Amino acid sequence: MPDMLDTTLAGPLTEAASETFESLAYFFAEPGVADDIPTDGVDGIVGVAFSGPAHGGVILQLSGGVLAALAANMLGLEEAISAGDQHDALGETANVICGNVLPRIAGPAAVFALGVPQQYRTWNDAVEVLGTVNARVRLEVEGGRADVGLVMSPAL
Repeated sequence: MPDMLDTTLAGPLTEAASETFESLAYFFAEPGVADDIPTDGVDGIVGVAFSGPAHGGVILQLSGGVLAALAANMLGLEEAISAGDQHDALGETANVICGNVLPRIAGPAAVFALGVPQQYRTWNDAVEVLGTVNARVRLEVEGGRADVGLVMSPAL
């Protein structure tokens, strides 16, 4: 993790992630304290790369049992959701967060290409592939946590 995070990116990242959780999964998302990234109780980690006026990615890690509820709400189902469907929901959530944060930072006219969401074993694995995190926020959702990181180079 970097020593210095870009605080100007944290606001747009928080807004994009909160709106995404509220619109896709009907979760109320409350900003939390972005301390160390949890390594236990992790439900899933996914990253979405992007390219355009800048390149980088969005990393999303859910912890504390949030993933199953996310998938159930997104699919409108009450029965058990398969692991594959849960990870698809996680990837789609990261994809939407990425698509929502980029216009907030680069402006609505900027054109970006988003990659396919990729699963990672750890947060550090995602950082090794996507790059150093410039901004990171934590949201408290459904009794668990969503840690969201933004990698962007060059900074816009």
